[in-house]
Amino acid sequence: MKYIIFDLDGTLIDSMPVWRGTGSTFLQNHNFPVPENLIEVVKTQTIWQTAEWFRSELGVPMEPKDIVNEIVASVVEAYRHTIPLKKGAKEYLEKMASNGTKMCILTASEADYIYPALERLDICKYFTHVLTCTELGKYKDDGAAYLEAMHRIGGTLEDTVVFEDAYYAVKGAKAAGFSVYAVLDEVVREDDIDKIKAAADVCIHSYHELL
Repeated sequence: MKYIIFDLDGTLIDSMPVWRGTGSTFLQNHNFPVPENLIEVVKTQTIWQTAEWFRSELGVPMEPKDIVNEIVASVVEAYRHTIPLKKGAKEYLEKMASNGTKMCILTASEADYIYPALERLDICKYFTHVLTCTELGKYKDDGAAYLEAMHRIGGTLEDTVVFEDAYYAVKGAKAAGFSVYAVLDEVVREDDIDKIKAAADVCIHSYHELL
């Protein structure tokens, strides 16, 4: 493969356990009931979209930036100090870089808290671009963000592969015409695992399987 678009959370770094529960904790801290479908809704959103949803659908009387700041504050220390790479990820990045593959990150997370993790884990050097959906104004569920990332790194649908861990993202990338490698994260629900396996071209539990 000549080009790779990597998701970050749950795909390259093991951050999903940190995020799980942050939305419900926020709502509980502000005495709002937690909807049963909260995880299903927010897993397809950027944090800014989640903040807007909290306001419009749940009636949280706070500005989006204040909601975002409070949620980010609860996870930022983990990005700075503790979140690890997925098993075999650095070795795989090194292998692909040695082969001349051009790679980028496309994430629904935000630049201000992901860069400390990328720098601490010493993986910035492998990527020509680190792109966020917020900065692009394009999102993963309809595939538009992947197409924009592909154009940024100079690839085509024929020679670009997407690495993802979430079903909605795998589905979006496939709808846009990409080949998709799915990294099966431990926190993904079993019914989503089955959907991911059916939709993706390749599924792995660890990058060691690709070395």
